[in-house]
Amino acid sequence: MRIPNEINRDNLYRRRGRGGTPTQTYRRLFRLMLALALVLMVMRQAARPGVYAIFFPETMVPVQSEPASQSTSEPVSNEPTVGELSGDQLRSEWETVQAAVAEQILSEDQTLEKAQRTPTRMEQESLIAQVDDGTVWRAADQPALCATLALHRSPESWSAEPPFESVLETGLLPLLQQPDVYRGRTVRATGKLVRVVSVQASTNPWGIDRYWDCWLQPEDGSQRPWLIIVPHLPRGVRELVPEPVDDLESTDSVDIASPLPTIVVEGEFLKRLSYQSADGAELTPVVVGHVQAVRSNGNAIVGAALQSANAKASGTPTVTQKRSLSLGMIVVISTLIGVAIGGLVMWRSSVSHRRLRAKRQREHVTLPMLACLALGFSFMTMDDPVVFAQQTNTVEQMEKTGAVSNDASLLNLLSGFDVERLRRLGDRMRVGSNGNAARDEQAKLVFRLKRLSDATLAERLSGEAASVGDAIEINGTIESLQYVAVPEELIEFLSLRQLVQLVLANDDGMQIRVIAAPLPKQVAIGDQLSGVGVALLDGDDQGTSIAVAGNLRWRPKQPASLGWQVLGELDVDITRLPDIVALSRRPLMDVDSQVFFSMIGAANQAGSISADSEPLGPIAAAMRAAAVEVSPTDLLKEPEKWMGQWITIDVETVRWTRVSVELDERAQQVGSDHYYQIDAIGDLGNVQLKIATEGGGSVMMENRYPVTLVAAKLPAFLADENALSRTVSKPVQVEGFFYRLWSYESDFMASHGGKQFAPLLIAGRWADRTPTSNDPIGVSWIGTFAAVGVIAAILGALAFAWSNRRGDRLARRQRV
Repeated sequence: MRIPNEINRDNLYRRRGRGGTPTQTYRRLFRLMLALALVLMVMRQAARPGVYAIFFPETMVPVQSEPASQSTSEPVSNEPTVGELSGDQLRSEWETVQAAVAEQILSEDQTLEKAQRTPTRMEQESLIAQVDDGTVWRAADQPALCATLALHRSPESWSAEPPFESVLETGLLPLLQQPDVYRGRTVRATGKLVRVVSVQASTNPWGIDRYWDCWLQPEDGSQRPWLIIVPHLPRGVRELVPEPVDDLESTDSVDIASPLPTIVVEGEFLKRLSYQSADGAELTPVVVGHVQAVRSNGNAIVGAALQSANAKASGTPTVTQKRSLSLGMIVVISTLIGVAIGGLVMWRSSVSHRRLRAKRQREHVTLPMLACLALGFSFMTMDDPVVFAQQTNTVEQMEKTGAVSNDASLLNLLSGFDVERLRRLGDRMRVGSNGNAARDEQAKLVFRLKRLSDATLAERLSGEAASVGDAIEINGTIESLQYVAVPEELIEFLSLRQLVQLVLANDDGMQIRVIAAPLPKQVAIGDQLSGVGVALLDGDDQGTSIAVAGNLRWRPKQPASLGWQVLGELDVDITRLPDIVALSRRPLMDVDSQVFFSMIGAANQAGSISADSEPLGPIAAAMRAAAVEVSPTDLLKEPEKWMGQWITIDVETVRWTRVSVELDERAQQVGSDHYYQIDAIGDLGNVQLKIATEGGGSVMMENRYPVTLVAAKLPAFLADENALSRTVSKPVQVEGFFYRLWSYESDFMASHGGKQFAPLLIAGRWADRTPTSNDPIGVSWIGTFAAVGVIAAILGALAFAWSNRRGDRLARRQRV
């Protein structure tokens, strides 16, 4: 057997004879050159370290500080000594020395004037609070940007002003979805460096002249980039940028060639920046800080620079720069001043607390003349709507800060109203006088009470008989109701167009006459109302209570559905549900918070409560049994029909995100300090949706449509306690209360000039629809039936052939 040569098609053995035609020399040479070129290309690719990075990944190399090199050698003087100079030469030499000393002093003064100042963390936080989120760079963003860069320009400034909290390991998605939670907090960003932009900084008091915009490709596979801003680039990364960039006055962009190095940046999350991409306007998080570590990923320039830096660091001993005495004195004096100011503030606080305790213990308090004049001025300005609204805002601030008393009286929350004024209003309502003056007073009082929270009003209730100005409990059945128009001059300032006059009867048969804020149109005689108002008459006056209230809770006698009945039993204010319907296709706002958070907790309870629990268990079980299965098309066509209804929908999850609840009152309604938002996809069937955009165009959507789910807890097949966000695709069946249609920003709709809107469902029960069988559609049975059919056909063919042959044999025998 002869083994052929792959180069010249000849065998690898010597020929015994010379009879064959030899191969042409130039063809053999050309083939050898091609083979050599191929070998060189393979060797060149094999020499790249990035080829083996997937098998032998590099470790992150921490970035070391590079102190400015200073020359310590003294120049050798070749000038003649003093003994060799004459008198005139000595005088000229002395004048030269004096001029040199003066020039040195002048240069030192100029250096001090141009010294760089490092801002404090308090200054940085105050400046970051002024940043405009979700926009392009504004002039208001530059102070926060330069102050943060000044904190990260050197290890000394970073160690002098460390972050208040630990560094957060987070991805890109939480920063885009919860910017208010992460703004100003120190995070760690990791990604591959794609582009570097040198930017000339604006004028600032911290000496920042130029900084670098670094665009990173996230390592989690996300399509959106990071924008990292650093005051300077470390060794290795700086070599990737050509030198002429430093000579430019404005900006210049440099794209990094592959392989891309990976950098780790620690800094503060500043804002979400709007930038223009090929798909349109998009948002990216901006992190301002310093480069902590670098990995070359096979990049020759970065790898060589990192190796030289490590060799230099290991071969040269570290030289610690001593601080001057003046700097130490400044630190000591600053510390003493801070301690002194802190002690002074604590002393003043203790003195003021002692005075307040002494005033509370006094039986009679004498007000100064200026306080009396100010109080009288507040009474006089109650007729001015502008001043009235300003005073109301002050009262709300006092309520939020806790600067109110805890007794049963509401007078300190109703600025401008005193006992006499309330009593006069109560007398007018008792005799039926409801003129313009009475309606003005009622509208102003309802406006004040409407802006107070239910928790604050509930704290003022007491078991004793209420007097004028005290909090009074309102609970009874509606016997009559009438709407009264608010004077036109107050509509603009009070945001109220009408009031409702009610006559309620409580369980004891006592009547309560109430003036309150408008109620839903569905309210009818026989329904129950409850709430807290302010008493206008003493409790023992003629056996009838007269009160003014803000928001009242409505419990219908005949609920529109079992869902509304369960929500009312679970302390959800269904009085506000008709107002929520008017917010369809709009983002979530402050108005939603009154119902949204309480409905999350109610859905969690309604989905888990057993049928045996009294008194809500049987009603909740009946509601779950009567749940209607709907599709996204049904919710998009008639959202007001399904508002507050317990429904069932089949969707497929895409991603869930954990959302923090900061206020204690809202966390108590939800039942936890967080809830979960689940992005899902529903089936539209054969329906095509045509959505109009703000620009006048339209977008066609078919087959699938986004659905948003909100839940207090996640089921076990979706939950992950250690993650803030997770991408998971799972077919599920969800039961819960439908809230409304809400709008949000999405990349797809933003590219068409509009906003995405989707049904918002508050989930209470989950069911995993993942098929448990390995053959859900019966493929194995189809194969079995096909095999049986083939075998039967073969047996039938054999039987038919045997029958024909038997008939042929019988025919031949008969012929014979």
